[in-house]
Order: sequence, then C-alpha cells, then structure tokens
Amino acid sequence: MNILTNFIFKKSSFSIGFFISLLGTLPFGYLNIIGLQLLLEKGNWATSSFIFGVVVVEFFVLKITAFGAKWLVEQKKILLFIDVFTVVFFSSIAFYFYFNIGNEKNFSLTQLQLVQFPFVLGLVLNSLNFMQWPYWSGIYLYLFRTKKLQPNTKQNNIFITGALLGTFVGMLFFAQTGNYFLIDKKMAINKYLNVIFTLIFSVLALFQFINLFWKRRKVNVL
Repeated sequence: MNILTNFIFKKSSFSIGFFISLLGTLPFGYLNIIGLQLLLEKGNWATSSFIFGVVVVEFFVLKITAFGAKWLVEQKKILLFIDVFTVVFFSSIAFYFYFNIGNEKNFSLTQLQLVQFPFVLGLVLNSLNFMQWPYWSGIYLYLFRTKKLQPNTKQNNIFITGALLGTFVGMLFFAQTGNYFLIDKKMAINKYLNVIFTLIFSVLALFQFINLFWKRRKVNVL
C-alpha cells in the first residue's frame, strides 16, 4: 500500500509540474515567437536546440527558487528591480521594432550572430527573462503552503522534471502549430514580423507596468 501511495504521489508531482509549465509556455510570448521563427528559417534541429537552451536555464531557476522562494518574495528591492528592468527591457525592444516598421527589410533571425548557435541563443534569452523568478517563487510557495508539494529533494526533482518537459512540449507545440498555419496554409510572416514584435513587446511592457503600479499602490495603502 505504501509503495502504491508513493507511486501516485510521485506521479502527481510530475503532472503538477508538467501542466503548470505547459500552460505557462502556451501564451504568445517572445520566446515562443523566436522558437517559431527559428523553425521557419532554420528547421526542427535549431528550434529543438533553442528550446533545450531555454530549458537548461529554467532548470537552474527551479532549483534555486525551490530553496529560496520564501526569501525571494520577501526581497522587495530585488523584486522592484526585476519589475523595472522588465518594463525597460520590453519597452526598448518594442521601440526598436516600432521604428523599423516602415523599413523594407523586416527583422530576421539571420541578423543575429547567435542564431548560428540556437542553444546559446536560448540560454541568453531565457537568462534575461527575469519574470520567471518571482513567477516560480510564487508557484512554489503556493504548492508548499497547500501541501501539494513537499520541499524535499526527491519529490522536487520529480516536479522539476515534469516542469522542464512541460516547457519543452509547450514551446515545441507552439512552434509546430505556428509552422502549420504559416507554411502549410501559405501565410507569410516575415513581412509582418516588425509589427508582430512591436505589439507583443508593447503588450508585455504595458502588462508589467500595470503590475508594477498595482504592487506599489498596494504597498502604499498598507
């Protein structure tokens, strides 16, 4: 009976990690768009390598936040820096693409030197994704508080394995789905990339700014 209980408990940890991560990767984010563009320009191997680079960074983020989640969410200055940096980061990229909308030559990944090394590109871009730190810290605190996950190494490793697989599957699914509609349905994306990236990063910057404003307002009220 104990063996059966432990088996179900472990499988539950894997499923929780998988579905949380899978749902987190499906929205229209910049890492997904880069993965899709890599698939269109470089093929499946480049996309898989890029996503693997993203997953490697996420592994260390999950390992660290599992032990420091409570500490991180209490560091108001660090969280403020993350929020401000994210707003500036997304806004800068949005402005870059906005001022290039009228150009005849649209953005292409071939303009980036790192595109020759998709794995490294995944490492770099996800390393700049500071939002994942408070996100996973909040997830861990909720799971620990509700006792859906115990802060022990063995069970946490199962959870992390599920989360990493969820990220890989989610990003690959997004890229392959986008490839189906853009290639198999004869739709062109390159000439719209500057507009698409402008909208995506503008929305991300606005969302993060509203989130930052709301947090500061709550602090002032308290």
